Amino acid sequence: MTRRNALFTSAAAALAASSLQAAPAPFKLRYGPRIGWLSNEPVTRQLEIYAEAGFKDFEHNGLPSHTPQELEAIRKKMDDLKMAMGTFVVNRGGWRQTAMPDRGPHKMFLEDIQRAIQLHKIIGNEVATVTSGLSVQNLTFEQQTRNCVDVLKRAADMLDKANSKLTLVLEPLNFKVDHAGYFVVFSEHAAAIIGEVNHPQVKILFDMYHQQISEGNIINNINMYWDLIGYFQTGDVPGRKEPGTGEMNYQNIFKVLHTKGYKGIIGLEHSMLKPGLDGFRRVVDSYRQADAFSI
Repeated sequence: MTRRNALFTSAAAALAASSLQAAPAPFKLRYGPRIGWLSNEPVTRQLEIYAEAGFKDFEHNGLPSHTPQELEAIRKKMDDLKMAMGTFVVNRGGWRQTAMPDRGPHKMFLEDIQRAIQLHKIIGNEVATVTSGLSVQNLTFEQQTRNCVDVLKRAADMLDKANSKLTLVLEPLNFKVDHAGYFVVFSEHAAAIIGEVNHPQVKILFDMYHQQISEGNIINNINMYWDLIGYFQTGDVPGRKEPGTGEMNYQNIFKVLHTKGYKGIIGLEHSMLKPGLDGFRRVVDSYRQADAFSI
């Protein structure tokens, strides 16, 4: 064992010991840390550390990359810890490839949907993220939007045929900072697509980091599109790190979600200001503070 790994293991043990002395108070909302913050640790150990800090939920974009044996181990650990999973990314090419605006890639996208349905049977995750991918130059905005609607309707049919409880969530992404050329950017556009798909298991993923950059007006847009939103993710602006590192007032935002009765997971899909367990402790503290709204 290297000195660095020994120090990391010792710190993890200290965190576990401190958690045994006093169980953390429950959060008011269901915050789900992302797998990958503590990348030196296997997924199952990351889940243990998250649970020790008081989190009962998590998300894992890279779930489809795991072997069947790894998936079974993750599910067993979830059961042991009584944890639930939020989302993973369905598209094998992520956001960088056109998945919906052009009909050409629809076959591959629907294969990814089938894989997501199978993964859901094993893990029981509540939602799965679908991305539109890049816009294409040879089609009008209206044609591309129609193609998005059509393929999501076909995906919804697949959910129905499989009698699946999985909800697909379409994620708008910002093009100003992170995702140049991405097609579905604004809440209004996502809402138009999801409204036309008109299926209870096809919703919007409202990533507050992206939407703050793209359009701001976070609370008003949450209220406006509430019935179409199926999942939330966080990240402060600028920097995409934990609350308190940027301009966003997450305590006010979380109070709105609580007041409106949101029962789903809030995915913490951002990086940490500092790496390792010290950084993770800071993240936990930041969510304790943001969760301290009055009710």
